[in-house]
Amino acid sequence: MIRIFTICFLLLSFIFLGKSGFSQVSQGGIPLEIVELKSAVDYTIEMPGITEMDIKKAEIVRESSTNKLKPFRFAYSFDVDFNTSNSGKWFSAENGYACWRLKIRSVGAKSLNIIFSDFSLPPKARLFIYNDNQILGAFTDFNNKSSRKFAVAPIAGDEIIVQYEVPEKIKSNQSFVIKSVNHDYIGILKSDDRRPLRKVAGSCNIDINCDEGDDWSDVKNSVCRLIVNGVEVCSGALVNNTAQDQKPYILSAAHCYDRWNLAETTVYVFNYESPFCAPLDGDPIHSVSGAVMKAQFDSLDFALAELSLIPPPEYRPYYAGWNKEKGLPGSSASIHHPQGDIKKIAIDNDSPVIARFSNQYVKDAFFKILRWDAGVTEAGSSGGPLFNPAKQIIGTLTGGEAECDNPVNDYFERIALAWDYKSDSSRQLKCWLDPLGEGVLSMDGKQFNSGESLCAAYTNLTDIDSYDNISITSEGKFSGYWGGSNNVGITEIMERFSILGNEQLSGISFGVAKVNAAGANNNSEITVKVYNGNSKPEQLIYSQIVRIKNLVPDAMNFLGFDEIVEPADTFFIGFELSNVQSPDSFAVYQSIRAAYEDNSFYLKKENEWLRFNDINQNGKSMVNVFELVACNIDNFTSDTPLVNNPLEIILYPNPVKSTFILEAGREINENGISVYNMIGQEIKFQETRISTRKAEIDLNGNIPGVYLVRYRNLKGGSIAKKISYVPW
Repeated sequence: MIRIFTICFLLLSFIFLGKSGFSQVSQGGIPLEIVELKSAVDYTIEMPGITEMDIKKAEIVRESSTNKLKPFRFAYSFDVDFNTSNSGKWFSAENGYACWRLKIRSVGAKSLNIIFSDFSLPPKARLFIYNDNQILGAFTDFNNKSSRKFAVAPIAGDEIIVQYEVPEKIKSNQSFVIKSVNHDYIGILKSDDRRPLRKVAGSCNIDINCDEGDDWSDVKNSVCRLIVNGVEVCSGALVNNTAQDQKPYILSAAHCYDRWNLAETTVYVFNYESPFCAPLDGDPIHSVSGAVMKAQFDSLDFALAELSLIPPPEYRPYYAGWNKEKGLPGSSASIHHPQGDIKKIAIDNDSPVIARFSNQYVKDAFFKILRWDAGVTEAGSSGGPLFNPAKQIIGTLTGGEAECDNPVNDYFERIALAWDYKSDSSRQLKCWLDPLGEGVLSMDGKQFNSGESLCAAYTNLTDIDSYDNISITSEGKFSGYWGGSNNVGITEIMERFSILGNEQLSGISFGVAKVNAAGANNNSEITVKVYNGNSKPEQLIYSQIVRIKNLVPDAMNFLGFDEIVEPADTFFIGFELSNVQSPDSFAVYQSIRAAYEDNSFYLKKENEWLRFNDINQNGKSMVNVFELVACNIDNFTSDTPLVNNPLEIILYPNPVKSTFILEAGREINENGISVYNMIGQEIKFQETRISTRKAEIDLNGNIPGVYLVRYRNLKGGSIAKKISYVPW
């Protein structure tokens, strides 16, 4: 008999993970690898096949029974009973640990997610769920909950490995049961072959980071995507309460949960959005697993659950305000996840009316949107908040008839009735959102994080930018990409950022256009780098390796840093093509700009740093599709010049409560600054000159909104940039 030897050691094939492989607030680390020296051990379980007919039947039943409700089902659930005693395989390790591994395969799945029961990990134990696309974990006793349930976010692909690592002496203890395996037949995650049933958000939907969403830059961070029990998607919002104690309450719709305890197996995903006004898939990495239901009432269709933990600062959590007055707002807006897609906004410029959704619900308990003026809601938008003009939640979406071709008749339950229609605390909002008993009619939203904990996302992209995988042609032949692998000598791709203060970088999202690891080398990798510098990258302050096979094309990919990175006010971030030989194997998206527009794309060619607009024949500018997450952004004071290009200006902070700084690349001309509203009317403001290149602009007295700041320099050139004025 051939004896099988196993050892455990660090899984080197996942060289770069840091925070990038983690969601649901895991503890980091990488799984131990099992090396089978002589023969394979069968620890694989195959799920029963599901056919296209099974999927169609499930869809027909769902659509016929929802009464115009708007949840979104994306997965088929298998009830299972897998644990460390009846499934998988144990391996011994020389370091005193035992490793249990189970591979689960469901052929044809676009992604898989699993739900645990009896989940109670002992101290020093670690649990990972992973495949070639992604790693989730390590999950530890930190993730134990009183419900003894634990849900994990979906992982792209039709195969996952569950790996449990525990000290040998306690391996006999039963620490969890896998109770369900959920087969995604829609394609809820970013993937190259996305949404095979063509269930995508309609083209009339408006990305939250388009012009229409400019006034919602804080409030949008309260809205999250709910993956309920591994099979259905809804929307919800993080809400404030009168104690302002940062209790992480999520307000959504009762029909999203079906049963009271489904909050315990729901994954709440924050920041799932495109970084700019383009339908580029976001990265769903920022998630929290599990909540406890506090209040729910079917006949008013609201549900309030408390998350298992406070969303970390990197999630940029914002606690939305609310208003329980019984009057009608003059206009309204909803932020939501239609078809489970990236975050969108719908706007109605008119007042809603009071209406009844159906006979199953309380009479006159709903706001009815007669017609959306911009955007729409769809399946997956259920539970999405309805905001009044003061950015306060007044209701949550139940359902309706609205679609792109006919955006009419959507129904939102009214907080005014949900507040205390029932005296039972488990069927009202009052007990939870007004714990101090102040009796107030409304509550403003709040950003609780400050100082080192205050984080924000930054990009150089604007509303007029697009995105494309831009190729290089040399002597009439394809020679690779400006944003990636090539054979013309470009070795590094960098984006220039200017952020005032003592910011700490949390991570970077790359808009990955192409990944072809098989066409290059399965071990192909890039090296993420951060440089200090002013007019070009100069001092390397951080680097980390990323295997390109772990990146996903046609989507934003968030790569968290595994240490604090503190750059200067002006710095460069990007990657070196350290081990990518083929000119057709890897690229990030970029946007071509006119010659007179800002260029933030720098490249290294033949050991020399160059600006893109200096080397192309037409002098075009370029920007990379990058989004940076930075924390410790409270301090907006600095004596270091941020602008060196004489044709550039920056405005900070943005959004602004009253005053902001305009800094220019050359001396500011007298009367060189003007401000306009979005219909082209020039407005009044107070200007205070700080230095020859800096001016303080005071917008007090103007109405809240988005304004256009136009700067004309001494040489006759001009540039305009937007600023959001939010005085409250």
